Order: sequence, then C-alpha cells, then structure tokens
Amino acid sequence: MAVLQQLEYRLNRHMKNVLQAGLKFVIVFSFQVNLAANDFPNYTSEQATLGKAVYEKSCQSCHGENLNDGSSVPIAGDVFYSTWGGRTVAELLKYLESDMPQGAPGALSLKEYSQVLAYMFHKSGFPEGDIEVLSADSEYKHALLPVPASGRVSADIVTIPPDPNPRTNPLDSLSSVSTEMLEMAPAEDWLMWRRTYDAKGFSPLKKINVETVADLKVAWAWSMPPGRNISTPLVHDGVLYMYGAGSLVYAFNAKTGDILWRYKRNLNSSTPRTFGPRAIALYLNKVILTTDDGHIVALDAKSGKVSWDKNVLESDGFWYSGGPLIAKEKVLIGTTTASGPGLNYISALDVHTGDEVWRFYTIAQKGEAGNTWNGAAAEKRQGASIWIPPSYDSEQELVFFGTGNTYRPQLLSDQAEGSINNDGLYTNSTLALDINTGKLVWYFQHLPNDQWNYDWAFERTLTTLSIKGKDKNVVITGGKQGIFEAMQIDNGKYLFSIDLGLQNVISNIDPLTGDKKIANDVYPVKNNTRFVCPDSLGNRNWQATSYNKNTNTLFTTVREACMKIRSPMLPGDTPHGHFGQKPYPRTDSDGNFGGLRAIDIKTRKILWSIRKRPELSTSLLATAGDLIFSGARDRFFSAYAQTDGRELWRTRLNGVPAGGPISYMVESKQYVAVSTGDSEGLGEYNLGDADRNPKTSSATIWVFELRESQ
Repeated sequence: MAVLQQLEYRLNRHMKNVLQAGLKFVIVFSFQVNLAANDFPNYTSEQATLGKAVYEKSCQSCHGENLNDGSSVPIAGDVFYSTWGGRTVAELLKYLESDMPQGAPGALSLKEYSQVLAYMFHKSGFPEGDIEVLSADSEYKHALLPVPASGRVSADIVTIPPDPNPRTNPLDSLSSVSTEMLEMAPAEDWLMWRRTYDAKGFSPLKKINVETVADLKVAWAWSMPPGRNISTPLVHDGVLYMYGAGSLVYAFNAKTGDILWRYKRNLNSSTPRTFGPRAIALYLNKVILTTDDGHIVALDAKSGKVSWDKNVLESDGFWYSGGPLIAKEKVLIGTTTASGPGLNYISALDVHTGDEVWRFYTIAQKGEAGNTWNGAAAEKRQGASIWIPPSYDSEQELVFFGTGNTYRPQLLSDQAEGSINNDGLYTNSTLALDINTGKLVWYFQHLPNDQWNYDWAFERTLTTLSIKGKDKNVVITGGKQGIFEAMQIDNGKYLFSIDLGLQNVISNIDPLTGDKKIANDVYPVKNNTRFVCPDSLGNRNWQATSYNKNTNTLFTTVREACMKIRSPMLPGDTPHGHFGQKPYPRTDSDGNFGGLRAIDIKTRKILWSIRKRPELSTSLLATAGDLIFSGARDRFFSAYAQTDGRELWRTRLNGVPAGGPISYMVESKQYVAVSTGDSEGLGEYNLGDADRNPKTSSATIWVFELRESQ
C-alpha cells in the first residue's frame, strides 16, 4: 500500500464519565504518525477481549480500570505514547515481559502479554485488524507506535539527581568460577546444588549457631512468579542466582536483595514441562539452566544474556527434572519421562559450546548385562529416569547418578526362560560413569523388579569411612523405603545397609552382597488388595539428606505412610498396582506423619528421631554451627539442634518451603536462604493444609540474617 505522508486521526473516547457540577468531562487524544499502513500496530477484537480479562486480573489493581486512573503510571493516552511513540511494538512487548506485572514480572505467558498489549491498543482507540499482535514476528519487529500530535516528552524535562548513597553492584567485581573453586568450594559461596561435588549439603559457616539462631530475622525477600518451584539458589561473590517458575533466572545482590538482572525464556512449546528443575549451575562466567521446553541454556553471569542454547531431547515425552552439574568442563544432566515410550539417558555437553560430548542410556540394551527385561524388546523398555543432579569424584573421575523405577508392565511376571530375568537394569541403580567417555564403570542395583514405585533416584553422598580399621571412600544413598546403602567409590562393592524400620516389603538383606529378599504377601496379586509400607511416594523422597563429616552423621527427612495395591491393573495404572498415590496411615500411627532422623553412619545406629504431624518439604541444610534447617508443609521454616533434634527457631512463610535451604556469607555476615513454591506437594495426607496454604504455589525467595547486635 502507498506510504501515507501524514496520517492524522482523532480518537474520541470517554475515559472518565464523571458527573461533576452538571458537566461531563471527555478526554480527547490526538496522535500524529508517519507510518506505512501495513506497519501500523495491528490486533484482533478477540485478542483484545481476552486481554481485558488478563488485564483485570493482573494489571488493573495498579493501572486502574481505564488504564490511566490507578496508583501507577498511565499506560494509555498522551503521557504514555509521548514516551513510547515512535518505538516498536516489539520493544513495548519486551518491556511488559521483563517488568510487568509489578511485583511478579514475567508471571504471564507470551500469549497473555500479547493479549494485554492488544487491549491497550483497543483502549487507546487503535483500529482493529485481522492479524493478532505478534502473530508474525518479522512484521511486528518494525511496527511503530504512534506519536501524539503534541509530540514526544523531552527526555530532559525531569532530571533525577544521583543517589547520594549509591550501592555497590557485586557484578562489578564478580570473578570467574574456576574448576578449582568447584573442587574446593569457598566457605562463603554456594556454587552447586548441594554446595560440593560430594553432595553433603553442609555449610562450614558457624556465625549462625545454636547460641545465636534465636536472633535470626528477615534480611530481604523477593516474590517470584507463582508456580511450582523446588530449585536451590546459588551464591558467588555476593550475587545470588535463583530459578523462577516458567524458565526464569534472577540475579540478586545477595546482601541487599536488589535485583541485578532477570532472564525470561519465551517458551516455544505448546506443552511445556511445568515440573521445574531442582538445580541450576555456575561455571566460569556462565549460569546454566534447563527450560520448560526442554532446552539447556547458558547465560552470561554478569548480564543474563544468552551465550548458547541447545536442545538435545529426543521427543516431547522427556524433560529435565534434576538440573545440571558441571565437572571437568562438561554439563552433566539426565532425562526424565513418565510413562511414555523412549529411553532415558545421561548427557555430557561441552560447557563452552553446548555440543553433546557423550551419551549413556539408562535402560540396558540388547546384550548389556544379560537380558533383564523378561525378553522385552528394547523399544518397549522404559523408565530409569534421572530425578536429581549427580555427584562427582575428581580423583577417580567418576560421576554418580541414581535412577528411578519403570512404569512398564514387563517385569511383573516371574522368571520363565533360563537366562532371562526381570531385574530391569538399570532401574533403581547407582551408576558410576567415566566422566571422560560416558562409559559405565560399575553399577549397583538396589531394588530389582520394583513393583511398588520405590525409586532409588536421589542424591549420592560421597565420604570416607573407617570400616574394619581401614579408610574407604564410599558412596551412600537411600531409596524411598528408608533404607540407606553404602558402596565403595572405586568399584561399587557393597558395604552395608541401614533400615530405618518403616517398611514391610524387604524382609532380609544379605550382609555380604546387599541382595534383598521380598516379604510374603507384598506383591500386587489378582483381585487381592495388599497393605504395603511405605506408599508410592516413600518414607523419603527427593528432599535431599545432609551429612556432617565431622561427626559422621547423616540427617534425613522421614514420611510415615503406607498404601493399598492390587492387580490386575486398571487402564492407565502403573505396574505397581492400582494405588494412585493415595497415602494411608501406618497401622500404629499416632497422627504424626513427618519427621527427622539422625544416623551415625560409622556405627549404623539411629542417634535420635523427632516426629512431627506435617511432612517436611525441603532438602536439609546442616551447618558447622551445629544446626539443621528445614521447612515443612505447615509453612514453618525451622532450625534444629544436630545433637538431639530440638527445634531452636522457626518462622512462618507465605507459602510452603521448597527446594534446598542454603547458607552463605557476604562481607563477613552469614545468611540463610530458602524459597517457597511447592503448595501442590507430594500427595500428602489431608491434614487441613488445603485451607491453611495458598491455593497455588506462592514462590518467594526468603533470606535471613542475625540482628545487628550479633
């Protein structure tokens, strides 16, 4: 269409219809633009109608019913377009995504932001069209917003004097995270999911201790977009990095809570994976994250700009639940899938480019370790998901992953053909892989032929123990049954098991091999309901343990729950029988379903046990101040004494604590941080929490410090 030298139109709308002294006031806007007709901002009537609903829910409380009569700045009329006139629609949309709604920027989807923009155009009187806002990216990158007839507001009309007390930006002195730092973690930082490669989840800081913890107070907090968020924050050189639901990453001043930058991914999948990762990672000048649409992205740690973006998933049925660990310049990560087809795998990506270096499939293929899948073809095998970031031993150059169970029915039947068995490798196993090649060095299967959904997919803790007078480097892990086992790091030799006594499936464990004998009457059988402990969510789940190597004490959360299972399976059931994740109390239950246990790993004895009514909802943090920090489903975040489990301090948060608490230090001051964001929970008992907790996950990062007197 011909270029219009000057398009002038007058928009008459009643922005306010207020009867005052018998007069009606009508606000009139005049815009003057030099635009090609096909470049004028376009939108559809339907899009504007949908945008009105989004606006009323997320924006109206600040900007008012008419977009210019609220407590915040107008987003319609001369004032707004004197600033935005002549700029592109794409710029305005990007601003809305990064800064709106106030207090929860990035909380809406790209589609919702586009709908709000269409409603803004409608309220300003822009003509409707037949193309949606941003339905064609290339077109709207160049579409300009109109300039009011009165012209733009001069940039020098309002001069704001500089802050007389400017704050230091820790990004200015941010150092590179080296391999040496990851291997010898600075005490003041928290550089990876469990702070160190050995996954102990232990902080050597001790200014916050059993004597001072009662003086903890809030230092700062930040509300993130609502949604399930079970990630763990990271801290380096006074900068705190946090994942947000919807594939966001925030960088904060770890001391003051000032936001330094924000990254939000525009998801390109119609079926995003909303479970969310448990971890992000730091290395050199990069922050590594996984996204809801299955990508692995490297961001510049100082700016949040994308360094590289890779997709190595094989299909939409996979996602990343655990998150990455970086070791030997490789991004190590495993895939997760529920009940769909396809083989889960572990990948190593070059940290500089994102290119895949090697891949290991967690389901044994034909000819690997014998046929352990009852003769099932490789394409019909499924499971062995990776739920948690791995651990790493730099001396042996071994990376340790734990796998989950399977949701396929091939394992249920008895062994029938000679060498064919139903162990189902490599489900419920510890896998030790050569970090250089991805080759399997050894494995230990903790529970073959799992019919109860008892994953052994959780953290692998690495430590040194004196066993029969000799120091041995060991890897320790526990499954859903509340059984913890130790193997030698170098060769996987079984060493011992510790049973917390809350399960009835395993009747005996061979002290030499770790082989397990299954009790009578616990397998799901035809038309007969079994009462089995624990339930499918386990006596413990993904909430990680914490280990104090100075006292050889392992701290773990506990759930006391059972389930009813039966066979045959109904359509859609897993091979574990028909139970649907409904927990039942133990037969001797006193109404307490959550708790903490302290285990002396050297003597294999339980040192103490505390029992609580609500389930604990976070990983554990143990510190050199002889404290354990944990959150629970009643929204309390608490500190306990490591010596006997006494609760020494607690505070109630705005949502259910989630992810992993951490501790860090800035300018000689110690902080403790935890996030909320898991109101959905793990199918917990109906304890009235539905009425006490938010209906949706209230995601907030909370940071605590000692009062100034300390």
